[in-house]
Amino acid sequence: MRVGIRGTLSLIQLVLSGVPRGSILGPLLFLMFVNELPLWIKSEMRMFADDTKVWYRIKSEKDSIALQEDLDKLSSWSDILQLTFNAENVKLCILAILVEQITI
Repeated sequence: MRVGIRGTLSLIQLVLSGVPRGSILGPLLFLMFVNELPLWIKSEMRMFADDTKVWYRIKSEKDSIALQEDLDKLSSWSDILQLTFNAENVKLCILAILVEQITI
């Protein structure tokens, strides 16, 4: 890769991964990478731009294991494509309905 500014070109550098910021093809290349992400997991997923949300309804230990397997697959996908998740932006949200048992 090389950069050109006002007719002056930089030296050619080998780029092993990533998409150059500010490039015309950058957004298209990014979408080509991330659009296959839902194929890797069974959990529900929604994506918008570079934001991804994953969730799974947990009713049993088996469901917890399935969610963890999907998270592991996402980690593997990230490693393979060298597109890292920003750990500072990862959030966990637990929604639950608590049913209180009444004894008569």
